[in-house]
Amino acid sequence: MSHDLVLAGGRLFDLATGLDRVADLGVTGGRIAEIGPELAGAQRLDMRGLLVVPGLVDLHVHVYDGVSHYGIDADEFLLRRGTTTGLDVGSAGAATFEGLRRYVIEPARTRIVALLHIAVEGMISVRVGELEDIRWASVEDCVRVAEANRDVIAGVKLRAGYQMVGPDPRPAIRLARQAADEVGLPLMVHVIDMLMPLPELLADLRAGDLVTHCFHGTEGGVLDPSGNVWPEVFEAVERGVVFDIGHGIGSFTFRVARAALAQGLRPTTISSDIHRHNHAGPVYDLPRTMSKLLHLGVPLDEVVAASTSRAAAQLAHVAPGLGTLALGGPADVSVLELQHGGFPLEDGEHVIEQAESRLVARHVLRDGIHVRCDEPLG
Repeated sequence: MSHDLVLAGGRLFDLATGLDRVADLGVTGGRIAEIGPELAGAQRLDMRGLLVVPGLVDLHVHVYDGVSHYGIDADEFLLRRGTTTGLDVGSAGAATFEGLRRYVIEPARTRIVALLHIAVEGMISVRVGELEDIRWASVEDCVRVAEANRDVIAGVKLRAGYQMVGPDPRPAIRLARQAADEVGLPLMVHVIDMLMPLPELLADLRAGDLVTHCFHGTEGGVLDPSGNVWPEVFEAVERGVVFDIGHGIGSFTFRVARAALAQGLRPTTISSDIHRHNHAGPVYDLPRTMSKLLHLGVPLDEVVAASTSRAAAQLAHVAPGLGTLALGGPADVSVLELQHGGFPLEDGEHVIEQAESRLVARHVLRDGIHVRCDEPLG
């Protein structure tokens, strides 16, 4: 068999199927068609020395370019930096979602799905928190728009920091919980600067719900005042609540991550929270965020799984078949180089640490279409 495209001689690395070997990967008709030695293809790309993994899935991005103050171009800052699928988390609410779908989701080469903000306007401006006036929240409108767009809406989003909801997040949490329950989709909550202890929120979260920015360093975090991981956090992990990195501009700290990891709390998923204010640093891209977890001692297989198969599992109801190199599946593939040397990595508190290795995106396939990634920044 001669394939449309062959990725030749890379280390195929897919924890979902237990695949970890050097081989060729053949793509035909936008699907993964064959894995084996010396495959024939109309186009062969040399992948020797590189990691060939399922297409990276970033569970926290902001790509409502031109509308949200966070918005960036999905293809420029996701696909060309190694990510095949991005979850826009609440840039749009019920009143603004049609534009996100029409002008971003549908034309993008990157696969984009979304969480719908419980605030009807979404995340438009930094000047006023979207739920400082709770009248902007509408369960009815959220449910209506989510039901009408089930093919691309993966859940409901709430930012529970005091800048967004005021000093008491409870009314907004109740409304977001109600909307997620009525539409039968997960709820993601941003917990930075949340002026109530995290355990109180966790009592309202179910399996499949997500806590994003799980290693931030302010109020509402995973550590109690003594620096210990709240017992309720481990209980939530056991019942299936997802703890997501969501690096952002100031939402990931080495000190909290190191303390939590030392106590046995591993993030379920690794996401970048890439947006207009951090794509030139400290985030840059999802591989750079993955590199920070590698630097902190999380094994490579876990880092890749948290950015592929585990992340894809959270989107299986809207985008099935992602996060694996299984035969017959969509040819969404990311090719990474694991570089060794000395690399400065910066967290959200502007702490810079020297890492011995980092991951850099070199190539991407999106439904079998090849894209060469931009050179790494920073």
